[in-house]
Amino acid sequence: MLANGLPGMLSWREDGTSLSVLIFIVADGRITGIAALVDPARLAAMDLPGPA
Repeated sequence: MLANGLPGMLSWREDGTSLSVLIFIVADGRITGIAALVDPARLAAMDLPGPA
């Protein structure tokens, strides 16, 4: 998935609610940083896809 135009990963709890979003900062083809969002209130306010 893309998050703010950057490669990312979304994980869910067993009940299907969002658990976390990880955003990977990439430079020269390598991951140089990772930002994590785990705040349940902020995740609930985002328009995120459900589990596949």
